Amino acid sequence: MFLGRITQSAPAKTLNDEDLDLVRRAQNGDASAFAELVTEHRARIVVQIFNMVQDEEEASEIFQRTSVKVWQAISKFQGRSSFYTWLYKIAKYETINWLRSSRPAFVELDVNIRCTAAGPDRAIQKREIRDLVLDAIEHLPPKQRAVIKLKDLEGFQYSEIARILKCSTGTVMSRLFHARRKLQIRLRPFYESLY
Repeated sequence: MFLGRITQSAPAKTLNDEDLDLVRRAQNGDASAFAELVTEHRARIVVQIFNMVQDEEEASEIFQRTSVKVWQAISKFQGRSSFYTWLYKIAKYETINWLRSSRPAFVELDVNIRCTAAGPDRAIQKREIRDLVLDAIEHLPPKQRAVIKLKDLEGFQYSEIARILKCSTGTVMSRLFHARRKLQIRLRPFYESLY
């Protein structure tokens, strides 16, 4: 039986007795046991999600979606890690998916921005625009600034940036999301004056 494998293969330190009992009951269709199990770990998981998305409502919503996925997959949980670790891993993937699907429109960091000036003044205006964008980047927090420079100015892929900065791809995406939003807010008055 599947539940027997959990008991035999999971070391005591990996899955505590209380979680083990709740997991067994949830795997047998006990929704209240599942609710208790998820509620026990909710606060820690929501904090982790919030650290990536920086939005309380979205963090709560992502946790709800995570809970549904965990309920649907509870029978696959084998106890090789703690329940919290397994829950966190699913929450992380849900958060990364949210970050990918909710990327906002962001300011263009390329020097080929449409200039309103003509002739020799055009080159001057392009230089001024570039300097303004680079100055706005320098005002970002250091971790966001590093991600913006690596992704938008140097063209690295998310996985390469994660390796360079020694963090997860999800962290890279979160920092990039927030950096772009800050740049958009900071540069919006300038861009509106151009058009």
